[in-house]
Amino acid sequence: MRFIRELSLETQKMLFRIYKESKYHQSRQRAKCIILSFQGLTIQQLMTIFGVSRKTLYNWLTAWEDEKLVGLYDRKGKGRKSKLKEEEKEQVKNWTKEDPKNLKRVVAKVKEELGINISKDTVKRIIKKYQMGWKRMKRGLRGKADKWELEIKLPLLEELKE
Repeated sequence: MRFIRELSLETQKMLFRIYKESKYHQSRQRAKCIILSFQGLTIQQLMTIFGVSRKTLYNWLTAWEDEKLVGLYDRKGKGRKSKLKEEEKEQVKNWTKEDPKNLKRVVAKVKEELGINISKDTVKRIIKKYQMGWKRMKRGLRGKADKWELEIKLPLLEELKE
C-alpha cells in the first residue's frame, strides 16, 4: 500500500485549486489523485475512480514525491518531432505565398527541393502557425440563374450602376 502521508494545509489548498481550476485535464486528475491518496484511499480504489492502471498511478505518486507541483504537469517535448526545421518552414511559407491556390504544388516543391515527404495537411498547419489563412477556392457558381430572374434583376442592376 502506498499513500501520500504528509501534506501541509497550504499544499492541500493548492492541490484543490489545481483540481478545480487547471486548464489541463491530466493535471486536474493527478491533483485529485494526490488529495484522495492523502485521505487514505487505496491504490485499487484510485484505479477504479480514475480508470488507469496501477503503473500509471505509481508514476503519478512518484512524480509527486520527486517533483511536487511540477510533477503534476506534462513535460514539454512529447509527441512527434517536426520533419521540417524552422528555415524550411519559412521556405514553405514563401512557396505558399507564391502559389496560394495550389498546395499540392507546394508539397511537390518540398519533395523536389528539400527531399522531404509532407502532406497537404502539414502545409496547412505551417500556414496556420504563421497566422496565415487558407481556404479552399470554389471553382465556379453553384448553378446558372433562371431566365425570369435575369429579366427582373438585370434592369435593376443597370439602374443601380447609373
